[in-house]
Amino acid sequence: MKKQLNVEIGGRIRKTREALGYSRETLAEKADLASSFIGTIELGAGSFTAETLIKLCRALGTSADYILFGREEQGDLTTIHAMLSGLDPRYLPYVEELLGAYVKSLHLSEQ
Repeated sequence: MKKQLNVEIGGRIRKTREALGYSRETLAEKADLASSFIGTIELGAGSFTAETLIKLCRALGTSADYILFGREEQGDLTTIHAMLSGLDPRYLPYVEELLGAYVKSLHLSEQ
């Protein structure tokens, strides 16, 4: 059971890291951890302290609820938020325009 939980937690960390476009080395630098330790966590081969959890959440821009339990804020907004928070602010208007057009097309296709 513990091993499976570690694998699930590691998978969520990896998913968020990849959504942000971070390498393990980049995440390690942002979280002040060793990249080999990030790899160990992502593979579910090791556990970590509350301090490490806090560092990872801050570096990934996500909540501990998501990392530990898979509870996402209003659907999959945690991953979207993490992706956007790592983006250069000058690109946000373009992302907003694209997202708006996509959501509008979804609504139209449902009619």
